[in-house]
Amino acid sequence: MKHTETSGMKDQGFRAAMRHLPTAVAVLTVRTGTGPAGMTAGSVTSVSMDPELLSVCLRQGSRLTAAMADSGGFVVNLLQEHQSGIARWFASTERFGVTDEFHGIGWHPAPNGGHPILADAACVFECRTEGQVPNGDHLLTIGWVTASRVSPTARPLLSYLGRFHKISNLTGDDSPTPRVRA
Repeated sequence: MKHTETSGMKDQGFRAAMRHLPTAVAVLTVRTGTGPAGMTAGSVTSVSMDPELLSVCLRQGSRLTAAMADSGGFVVNLLQEHQSGIARWFASTERFGVTDEFHGIGWHPAPNGGHPILADAACVFECRTEGQVPNGDHLLTIGWVTASRVSPTARPLLSYLGRFHKISNLTGDDSPTPRVRA
């Protein structure tokens, strides 16, 4: 998609506005030729229910964009409230200076492809990389979900206003969510 005009917000206004969008915190993981690699992401979105597709957005040129294409797959690990340290680690550049960026972090290889599944993740999506589409300074990666697991009592870690948060009240409105069809 080619963009020819700008909104005039020039980065800071848009960033400030996007920080108001609460998101679940996930760590994307992939098996590479040199070992496991991962990064924290807050841009995981359902694309389709049939087939089961999701999307993740990564900065173009990041080491995971190439790894996800080369390996043919990846795992989305939705983190629990108590896993903010893991989210911070996989968001930091410090992990690039160590031999094993997964040292001290529990994980096991996924049955479908061997990509790392983080221990105690709230939800896990094993994905086959279906395509990558450049959009602005990011690459939209589509994953075909080949397996998923959910911990039914898990409480997800959230990001809001640039900080990690816990869900303090899950009672909310008990009425069913209406199904919206476009």
